[in-house]
Amino acid sequence: MTTYAAASPGWDRRRLIYGDWSWLVRDGLDVLRLAFIAGTIVFAIQGRSTAVALTAASAVLLIARVIDLPRWFDFGLVVAMTLIAWGTALSLYGGWFYYDKIVHGLSPVGYVPVLYIVLVRLGVVPDPGQAIREHRVARISGIFIVTLAVGVAVGGFYESIEWFEDKFLGGHFVGGLWDTETDLLCDEGGSLVGASFLTVWALRGWTSRRVTVVPAPGPTATPVETAAERLRPRRSNWERQIAALPLAAQGAVTAAAGALLLALPSPSLRTVGVVVGVAIIAFAAFEVVELARHDDRASRVDRVIAIAALVGAGALVLAWPAITQRALLYTAGVAAVVFGVAETAALSTRSFSPRERLLGALSAVVAYVFGIAMLARPGGSLAAAIDLLGLYLVVTGGLRLVQSAVAWRRRQRVPAP
Repeated sequence: MTTYAAASPGWDRRRLIYGDWSWLVRDGLDVLRLAFIAGTIVFAIQGRSTAVALTAASAVLLIARVIDLPRWFDFGLVVAMTLIAWGTALSLYGGWFYYDKIVHGLSPVGYVPVLYIVLVRLGVVPDPGQAIREHRVARISGIFIVTLAVGVAVGGFYESIEWFEDKFLGGHFVGGLWDTETDLLCDEGGSLVGASFLTVWALRGWTSRRVTVVPAPGPTATPVETAAERLRPRRSNWERQIAALPLAAQGAVTAAAGALLLALPSPSLRTVGVVVGVAIIAFAAFEVVELARHDDRASRVDRVIAIAALVGAGALVLAWPAITQRALLYTAGVAAVVFGVAETAALSTRSFSPRERLLGALSAVVAYVFGIAMLARPGGSLAAAIDLLGLYLVVTGGLRLVQSAVAWRRRQRVPAP
């Protein structure tokens, strides 16, 4: 859950700098994140192989938003992913001899503290924001040791991957013993700085979560509205039990559409368009049902926009009988990328259980990676594209069904009013 700081609701200098502009784009860090994603899309459309590294790095940045990092941690991760992925995309590793050492030395400063925060979210290490309050020197020392060990281990694991690729896959990453040793030394130095930074953060007692300056309304409900919804006396036990029904219906329809595409022996492009269009329209219809269940329509403009986008995409696919393969795959790719980004933003705005966040993040990353894959190869094999599209729909539908089951079980634990 995001930590809130007392502030005026106006657009003062503090809010302009630190953010909380809206639920989708909170601050300048989200602008950098979206710019990173936009660059990935451009490289994918151009068909460059380096888009693979950009896709992986931008997926990491999407997950980083879900785990609610403090701003400095988030900024450090953006810098680290930029150095690593854009260095590959722009061929800086081969064009500048010392660039590799710069990446090995600076990137651990950004990603090593984040890896420790990930372990905190998993509940396996102490929270640095609470360690100093317990007056335990051992806790602070443990934070430093674990963070340093994680950074060194990541550096060693990466060098092992480079050796494996050179040995068995014909790569040319290892430049010799000196190259490997200096890479490890740079990794250790960067990890030492990152561990020291996190230790100072723990000594200061600063929170390990993002501090919100002005709470921005979420994509479906604010925390106050969510609490009020649970306390409404007219909400019966039966209504609470079926609250997750639209989510389950979305999962069932999506999975069924994917299974149908995989089961058809050699579907034509028009058949694929009809199946995908009907699935999108049905998905939007269940979003309308979910919208109708809430009273305050003014705070749900984002959901109306999402529904309109879904209806527009579905109508385009259904109403265009001579749609080309490129147009169909571009439509599916853009829709998947937008869904992944919006799902990530919603997860970081509303209050969810750790399991719901994990499932939502997995669903968002799957959608994003699939969308980039569709944008990267619109002119490839139609059969392969149909299989990939069907598999994506099945996986997304299955995740939706699991999410609905988790949400239903959580509501079952809430006592009836």
